[in-house]
Amino acid sequence: MISRVSQYRKRLTVAVVAMLLLIAVAPNALAGNDLAGQWTLTITIPDSPGSTTTRTFTVNLDVTPRGESLHGRLNITDEAARTVGGAWRQVGKDVSIAYELPCPGDGPCASLILLGRVKGGGVLIKKGTVIVMWDTTNNRNPALYDTSNGSFRGTRLE
Repeated sequence: MISRVSQYRKRLTVAVVAMLLLIAVAPNALAGNDLAGQWTLTITIPDSPGSTTTRTFTVNLDVTPRGESLHGRLNITDEAARTVGGAWRQVGKDVSIAYELPCPGDGPCASLILLGRVKGGGVLIKKGTVIVMWDTTNNRNPALYDTSNGSFRGTRLE
């Protein structure tokens, strides 16, 4: 029998691939506010599914250039010096970043999709939105898993 986490990862992979395919048909119109480089993001999300208590944490991004690709790779390092990989996409000033949070062991795991706009000549991301997909199933949610919303902001380090 396939475990819940394995089913979650398969569904998340399908969702991310579908998102990237949909984005791939959009025109590539970068406007000089390229995400590639070093960033610090401050992210605020709920502690767990359905929680009214939030947690705020900081991560550093090392965003590789896309070249001719429609999306790029990035490394995310958290405050505990754990590094995970992720993917990013940019159309004009609008950016999306997707990655999985390291699982805490004593709580639910989650994947994050960050949506924001590069501003200030390419040095700021203000008022970004975070979509949190938890690994807890929820048949009442169209995503079939618990989801939450959060926010983030970013500053270029270079």
